[in-house]
This record gives sequence, structure tokens and C-alpha cells, in this order.
Amino acid sequence: MRSYFPRLLGNFETKKRIGEAIQRGTVAHAFLIGGPEGSGKRTLALEIAAALNCEGLDSESSPLPCGRCNNCKRIYGGNFADIRRLTKDKDRVTIGVEPLKLLREDMFLSATESERKIYIIENAEAMTVEAQNALLKVLEEPPRGVTVLLLAEECDRILTTIKSRTQYIAMSRFDEEELEKILLADGGEAARLSREEPDKLKGILLSADGRLGLARKLASKKQADANAADRAEALTFISSISGRVLYSRIHAAVMSLPTKRAELSESLERIICALRDLIIIRTAPEARLLFYTDREIARKTGREIGIKRLLSVYDVIISTHELCTKNANVSNLLSSLAASLKIALRGSRI
Repeated sequence: MRSYFPRLLGNFETKKRIGEAIQRGTVAHAFLIGGPEGSGKRTLALEIAAALNCEGLDSESSPLPCGRCNNCKRIYGGNFADIRRLTKDKDRVTIGVEPLKLLREDMFLSATESERKIYIIENAEAMTVEAQNALLKVLEEPPRGVTVLLLAEECDRILTTIKSRTQYIAMSRFDEEELEKILLADGGEAARLSREEPDKLKGILLSADGRLGLARKLASKKQADANAADRAEALTFISSISGRVLYSRIHAAVMSLPTKRAELSESLERIICALRDLIIIRTAPEARLLFYTDREIARKTGREIGIKRLLSVYDVIISTHELCTKNANVSNLLSSLAASLKIALRGSRI
């Protein structure tokens, strides 16, 4: 049986379905590829682009794409004239209508060196409504030989009219055992951590949340240490609400949280995951944990804090995270968080 998209790990059903469609010549003209950062969206987009232009398309004896022909090598090397990329500028929140209009005009021009022109739009959810509507005109009546690949983390921000004219692909996640096996096969820092600091490796696997790209990124010396520090920060916060609660400890824990919005949002998400573990393990002892690497420690910590206190703190952190995503002033947000925790835990001998 022929293999498809060898550079993309996992996602077996998706690879077979899309690969066979390309081989038959019945592939869709537009795809919406959804998944979080590090889930393989870019890898899949590049594999589709290579497969559509692979010189070994009709060869059953080689994988698709073959990875060896001139077209494949140039596509992987970023040196193929008929592939266009569009992504959000780092200093901008959205993708405006003008870049889409220019891309749309290019779609009606003849291909330079192949029969297929591929347009990869990253951060597709950042397109404004006007930009999406500009793209819609092409998706309704696509030019011959054009394939559009939309990559998005938040597909609910894509217009329904766009979704209805694309084939949706949801990137699948790896379980922790699969991630660990791949990282160990990669060797390097992950192999060392497995031998010498297995808890740190376990923390990486949990932080990656099934995303191979992120797991590989975290499995470097610098990133592994940074991830361990981030997790320690969340545990310090949890420690501040356990035992005999003192407001000075809570205030210190809150004020040690990041003061940059994006970093604070990620920090609050880690705390939410930790609190979720402590709550759920009380009623479902064998439930999958999202933060704690040691089930017994999670069980013991949850008992010490108590379900009422855990739920009160969880609600406060959830509300704070929501305000953080709505661009509330970070300094005011941290002060408000400390005050809200004091009120929420008033009955816990602060």
C-alpha cells in the first residue's frame, strides 16, 4: 500500500484520504486546516503542495510526495515559484483586505513552472471580515489549477461562507506515550532527560498537550529549563492557597506572575490546568491529568486544599483569564486578582 505525506507523523486517516484524492485527481480546491500551534498544520500544507507537484505522482513504488524529485526538493527548500505564502505581520493583529486582493489577482495569472499554484495563508483566523470576503470571491469560482490552504488555530473565527467552500481538516494530537517515543527516537536532550530528569520530561509532554511541534521545541536544554520554571511558578501559586492561607503569601504569588499580557495569559492557563487536576482527581481518581506529573501528589494536594477552596479559586482564575484575553490593563488585573482571591477565601482564615 502506498504511503502518503511521510514528513507528517500521525494523522493517518487524513493522510490516506487526501493523498488518495491527489493521486486520483479529485482533490478539493481549498482546505481549512485547523489545529493549535505545533500541531503540524504547516507540515501538512507543505506536504500537500509537494504532492500536487511531485514528479512521482503516478509512481506506486514511491511515497507521495516522493521527497527526491526536483520539485519536492525545491518545495521543501522554499524555492518553488508557484507557491505563495501569506501570514500576519508580527506587529499587526489582523490581516487586512489589501494583501488578499493582491493574492487574488495573482491567482488568475498563469503558473510559472508547474500546473498547480498553491496559496498558503497562515493565521487565517486573523483575516478581517473584508479580507475573508475578498478571498470568498475566488473560492466561489476558483481559477483552474489553484489550491488554497488556510491554516488556523481558531476556526470559529472563519466566516461560515468560507468554511462551506473549503474541506476541513482537523489536526489530530498525539498521546503522551506516542510523543515520548518520538522524542526519544530524536535523541538529544529528550534522551538525557529520560535518563536523568524524567519528571522534567513528563512536564514537557504534558505542556505540549499532544502537539509534536511544541514537544520538540520544548525538548531543548533552554526550553526545557524555561518550561520547568513556568511549571514551578504555577506550583508556587497553588502552594500559596494551601494550608493556613495568608493574604501576604497570596499577594506575593500573584505579584510574581508575568506582567506581559501574553505571558500572563499562558501562566493563568497553567494554573487553571493545575486546579482542574486537583478538582477532578477527587471525583475521578483515574482521570487524565493535564498538569501534575505525579498522581499521588495531586491527590494529596487536592485533599489538603479542599474542594470548596479549589472551586472558589478556580472561578476567580477563570474570570481573570477571560479579562486578560479582553485586553484589560495587566497591572490593574493583577491587583484585582489578589483582591478577588482575598474575598473568595475569606472563610479560609486569611
